[in-house]
Amino acid sequence: MTAETELTMATHAERRAAGMRTLSEMTGNPEQAFAGIEARNGAFGSFVLDYVFGQIWQGEELSRRDRNLASLAMLGALERLDGVRFHASFGPANGLEREEIAEVALQIAGYSGFPAGNGMLDVLQQMWSEADGAPYVIPPAAHKDDEQRHRDAVDVMRTLNAREEAQDPAEALAGMARIGAVGKLAFEFAFGDLWSRDQLSRRDRSLVVVSILVALNKVEELRFHIPGALNHGVTATELEGVMATAAYCCGFPRAVEGFRALQQALREREDAGD
Repeated sequence: MTAETELTMATHAERRAAGMRTLSEMTGNPEQAFAGIEARNGAFGSFVLDYVFGQIWQGEELSRRDRNLASLAMLGALERLDGVRFHASFGPANGLEREEIAEVALQIAGYSGFPAGNGMLDVLQQMWSEADGAPYVIPPAAHKDDEQRHRDAVDVMRTLNAREEAQDPAEALAGMARIGAVGKLAFEFAFGDLWSRDQLSRRDRSLVVVSILVALNKVEELRFHIPGALNHGVTATELEGVMATAAYCCGFPRAVEGFRALQQALREREDAGD
């Protein structure tokens, strides 16, 4: 990531055409289907076409798949369910599988609360059941004893922290005890249950978690999860794309705070020689 953003110039007509084309490609609707947005919604509709899809979605920092994933994580965490429905509708066109989208809702349960995760999941199940003409069923989670949860948790922490070997589970759990009973719950559920699921790669799960934390403006937690995302293979440029996506999903103040957290994490990483 460079200190200065390269200045590029586009005409309004170019941004409008790009926005219409992107929406058409992702939704499968002809470009003419979006011509009425401006007439119905005035300036708001103008900015949806020209700014959201004509500018942000044109950014090369993230693939369309990853921007879709980040958008769903932010919107679901904030319980903006109309936005979830809209973005989930073109997820498959961008390369997202249904089980990956549903997994975002499960991750939200751990980082924004079960009610938020349940709200997103309800929307997904309803829209997919309507599309299929039959109930969409998500398989139950694997049943694990605490011993297995602890082993899985320390392996997740190993990759988040870029360690060669996993900690002893008892040692790791003792470290989490600094935040009391919540630490044990986070160790066993967040790391041992959620993070160890294979419906999303750890790289994708890091992208989702950073997106959730940006949406919730949890800067202190980003100090841990941004380095973890880098360790999981998310690039600094891709993380900058997450912050750009936040500008339209949850507003500039949270996008700016997320970008500052990213800059701080990169400075600390450089100082440490990583």
